[in-house]
Amino acid sequence: MSATRSHLVPKAEEPAVFVPWSLPAAGCLALGVALAGLGAPWWMSFLGLALLILYRQPSWGRLIAVSTLLIPLGYLRYELWANQPDPLAGRYEQRLTLTGVSDGRYLTLDDPAGVRVVLSPRGAVPPGRATVVGDLRVPSGKRNPGDFDYRGYLARRGVRAQLLVREVSDFSAARPDFKTRLAQGVAAGLNERAAGLQLAMTLGIRENLGELREVFAASGLAHILALSGLHVGILMGALGLLLRPLGLWRYPALLALLVGFVWLVGPTPSVVRAAAMTGAVILLLWLGGGRLAPWPALGLAALLTLLYNPSWLFDLSFQLSYLAVIGILTFATPVMTRLVEDTRRLKWWHWRTLLLGGAIVSASAQVLSLPLVASSFGSVPLFSPLVNVLAIPLATLLVPLGFMAALLGSVSLSLAQLVNGLTGAIAGLLLSWADIAARWPNLVWGEVEPIGYALYFIGCAAAALVAWRKLRPWRGALVIMAAILGSMAVTATDPRLPEIVFLDVGQGDSVLIRLPGRVEILVDGGGTPFSDFDVGKHTVVPALRALGVTRLELVIATHSSADHAEGLASVLNQVPVDQLIIGIPTPGKRVFDELMAAAERNRVPVTEVRRGESLRLGKARLDVLNPPRRAYAEENDNSVVLALYYREQPWALLLGDLSAAVEQEIAFPDVAILMVPHHGSRFSTSDKLLTASRPLKAVISYGRNNYGHPHPTVIARLMEHGVTIRETFREGAVRVRLVP
Repeated sequence: MSATRSHLVPKAEEPAVFVPWSLPAAGCLALGVALAGLGAPWWMSFLGLALLILYRQPSWGRLIAVSTLLIPLGYLRYELWANQPDPLAGRYEQRLTLTGVSDGRYLTLDDPAGVRVVLSPRGAVPPGRATVVGDLRVPSGKRNPGDFDYRGYLARRGVRAQLLVREVSDFSAARPDFKTRLAQGVAAGLNERAAGLQLAMTLGIRENLGELREVFAASGLAHILALSGLHVGILMGALGLLLRPLGLWRYPALLALLVGFVWLVGPTPSVVRAAAMTGAVILLLWLGGGRLAPWPALGLAALLTLLYNPSWLFDLSFQLSYLAVIGILTFATPVMTRLVEDTRRLKWWHWRTLLLGGAIVSASAQVLSLPLVASSFGSVPLFSPLVNVLAIPLATLLVPLGFMAALLGSVSLSLAQLVNGLTGAIAGLLLSWADIAARWPNLVWGEVEPIGYALYFIGCAAAALVAWRKLRPWRGALVIMAAILGSMAVTATDPRLPEIVFLDVGQGDSVLIRLPGRVEILVDGGGTPFSDFDVGKHTVVPALRALGVTRLELVIATHSSADHAEGLASVLNQVPVDQLIIGIPTPGKRVFDELMAAAERNRVPVTEVRRGESLRLGKARLDVLNPPRRAYAEENDNSVVLALYYREQPWALLLGDLSAAVEQEIAFPDVAILMVPHHGSRFSTSDKLLTASRPLKAVISYGRNNYGHPHPTVIARLMEHGVTIRETFREGAVRVRLVP
């Protein structure tokens, strides 16, 4: 028995098992999925088979050639996923009565059985069996630069529809299930912030995070809130120590617990990746094969994950998870090996070793994902590697404590509270550290173009070769410098400017004018008159960051209607602004007062303009065509109306909510672009306006509304004048270049 045991439990000095086929197989499968997802023709997936035909030597090259068989398999697997029939087809844009089981976020329907729809607003239906009356809609995709693709996110999780809840006609509360009882134990005796943190870290319940999302994102600790390899590794490591007395039987026990954990928290891309890698290692140890090497374990996890759900290749969670592991294996492994060699006199638990090693591992985990984080979130926490040096040890303690409280709480909440006495103190330290780090500088960045990714990863490849001593440092430095210079050259010759970006802010207006020399002007910021949703904070500012806007020379509020000016207060709070331009002031009106307060708080000078004035910025000029010196009785008629000239040529008209009556009093220049006033209201866009301005394109900014915008008569009038119509409701953000 002892001989068998020693055979099945590998010694520490035994080399790790290497499975050579998993990496090329996973890479080829991912390539096939990528080709399908990006819309490449099917025959491109078979080009790799030429390697199989031409390469006949039995070696690594032959292995890679054989793996190319998986490229068409990946293509087919994605096509099958993308073309699944929609069981709710034909029911969209209708008010329906649906019955099913709610978990607070999703409603699992009785008919069609098992189909899930996401509930809006979240929490509108408590957990339990419910009959819900609501409007079934297709979830919104990416509408603006910097937007989150909610439709794609849900589709990759098997959800195709959004139910806008109007009424809950019948409801019976569900008895607390196992996960609910665990959650009660996790939160027992903790304050609101600590409970939200622990629920996210242990059970993946993120509904109670509140402002912690923003705090942890700004501090570079967002990964701690999302279940990932860190949490799975900590949990399995702690369980492995507890189950060590079981000997070999601990391995099947760990596998069962691992499967149970994935079932409990849900199969997200990062959790599945971590579980697949961990499960492969445990299984091989159980079968006596030895310890699986990390690279093939990663390849095997990717292979299994993409076979299970090929769409996850395009999921941000999947991408960040794999890039983090690849970064650690690529950079931290050689650097840490050298560090150990250079610090043999220091024990592994010495504070210098832990501090330096933690910083190296943290930086390595983030280096490859840096452009993806910058592109997706608009900023990068500069001190994230150092922040994680303290945060990760605290998280390492909190995860097992959270599960201990969860299990004890399923028996008695009093027992859970005893554990949470210690948990609360450690969670308080982590939360305080996150609060401090969130105030440290962030690097603001815009969406990264494909050429930017290519240049960045060329530099990373050179750094990796230097780290593994495959390239001399001075040559690696030359490659990195060349990549940096190439990126600067691309930025300096940006061909996109000048342009006008009509942002999709729903039923409202927000327009960004981008001019050479990084001159950027924002006209209006949208708003939601009947909601507390902050369009400026959640839509306009992320779009500005994604477009690389770090400063606004002018912000112009056409008038004080909520759907035009409400979002501007958040813009002034979060983006440096040189000057705020307004028309007729309306003190006492909430939107106007909040905007003025934001301007005063951020020391933004405010200037009133009237008809006949001009604003010059470089080669551009904004002529103010309205309001007049003496205000009109109707607020909409006092909208600031602007004619944009570039190189002394008239290009665009922005008219706010101007009515047809006032249009008769204004002399309009010929322009290429017309922003249709008042979202296409039938009381605007007169024949006189169209005859005078003779636009080539008209942009209508509107959202789902009950006002009848845009009115059919306005659409017909534009078509009669031969104007090309663009609509934010149908297209999302509309970008129009100012082409000479």
